[in-house]
Amino acid sequence: MASLISDPAPQYRVRPARGNEIGELQNIDLASATLFRGTGLIDFGPLGEPTQPIPEDRLRRGFGDGLIWVAVDGMEEIVGFALCSDRGEDLYLDQLSVLPRHGRQGLGTRLVRRCLQEAEARSFKRVSLSTFRKVAWNGPFYRKLGFREIPGWRLNDWQAEIRELQKITMDVRLRCFMQRTVKRGR
Repeated sequence: MASLISDPAPQYRVRPARGNEIGELQNIDLASATLFRGTGLIDFGPLGEPTQPIPEDRLRRGFGDGLIWVAVDGMEEIVGFALCSDRGEDLYLDQLSVLPRHGRQGLGTRLVRRCLQEAEARSFKRVSLSTFRKVAWNGPFYRKLGFREIPGWRLNDWQAEIRELQKITMDVRLRCFMQRTVKRGR
């Protein structure tokens, strides 16, 4: 009698994103936004669905700068991504999204670590981001990875601009900027 062996957990890997994957990344962004349903933190519009994916031009900039990575499963399906941008001395983590059905597999951590590696390789001083302060998969998640909150009075001009843009669609009092120092600096 042959023994039954259960399938092992899918193997994931992180790789640079490809320019023809924009639609998939936008779909992942919308799917991951559904985790916020019921929190009152994101506007889901009149139909109760996330209304705006990450803009195509932001993704294209990420491709051009080599600052966008994807997590893929064993079948090469994209299941998450991290998009960063160069902000002078900071590498800014613009977006981190993982398909909910692939959540809690360490993919967010792997993608953030990839961003940290890139920041070190490019001699940025810090990796910074903006997130909801108390949502478990936001502020507390990043704190576990060594990020610390930046007091509002210490925000750089570009961070203050982002905060002003965020005011249009969300309550920024519930958000914070966080940063983590990179081993080597510019």
